[in-house]
Amino acid sequence: MTDIHFAYPWMLGALLVIPLVMLWRPRFGRTLVLLLPYAVAWSPRKNSTRSWWITCFYVAIALLVIAVARPQRDDQRQDVVSRGYDLILAVDLSTSMLAEDYSGPKGAINRLDAIRPVLQAFITKRPDDRIGVVVFAGRAYTMTPLTTDHGWLEKQVADLRIGMIEDGTAIGDGLGIALTNLEKSRGDQDAVGAFVILLTDGANTSGSLTPPQATAIARHRHVPVYTVGAGRNGMVPFPIFDDAGRRIGTRQRPSSLDVEALQTMSKATDGRFFEAGDARTVAAAFASIDAARKAEFHVKVRTNVVELFVWPALLALIFLLIALPGLRRTYARPARQATA
Repeated sequence: MTDIHFAYPWMLGALLVIPLVMLWRPRFGRTLVLLLPYAVAWSPRKNSTRSWWITCFYVAIALLVIAVARPQRDDQRQDVVSRGYDLILAVDLSTSMLAEDYSGPKGAINRLDAIRPVLQAFITKRPDDRIGVVVFAGRAYTMTPLTTDHGWLEKQVADLRIGMIEDGTAIGDGLGIALTNLEKSRGDQDAVGAFVILLTDGANTSGSLTPPQATAIARHRHVPVYTVGAGRNGMVPFPIFDDAGRRIGTRQRPSSLDVEALQTMSKATDGRFFEAGDARTVAAAFASIDAARKAEFHVKVRTNVVELFVWPALLALIFLLIALPGLRRTYARPARQATA
């Protein structure tokens, strides 16, 4: 159903002035001249032949008010059945992800920056899938629900920063929130075509749900968990910051990448384990996901707002042109009388 509305509906209140003027004009005669010059000459009592252009003038004013209120049309909403996959990206934002054990074009990069290309690839190269993002550190939160608006999603992911959440690594909670999002979105549907991509350094240190417990839930719901491990074991460089958040140096700190735990999670849920920074990670993950059966889901499509003010504006111009000869005679007559 077509939805027509006004951008400034309060402007339509000005339409009430028109009937008031029509009622007051015959009664107040010359007094109305103070508000509307030569309005007394509009009176149909003097010459009924003038009523037609007066009517045109009123109609033109009404149409101008409607145009200023900016009528708009929202194109019909459509409930489209699409086929694709539901993917939840669960991203680790704990301080351990600050470890700079990867190299980028401009030097050392931390683990979060190492997994950004993986996030970017999922968002930009899978246009038919619904994708959501869960972030976790000491706690887990839904950053974006499942959506097909990948442009908006890309902007949200670009704002990911370590330190957004209280510190810790609640991998189990992160996976649990991801599974909850999939369940809410699908309702009574089965888990066909649903996946969780967990990007972390694998060392669980907090949270109410342990990784084995979260893995058991994923397995029960038949949701494969693809894990992407970031980092390495041993001494790794960490940035040092002062109280104002400015970087003042680098120091070596011990790091633990629990590869075994991530591999166990993936194997138990029929998923796969990948390493961040490996050029083959994205291609292998895509190939594995695309081998599964796609799911059907409903996507509501709504196009941009269409402006309609031009039509009442054009009609107002036409009625003004019709009324113009009468307006000229009305304004010209008092001027000639004044010079006599």
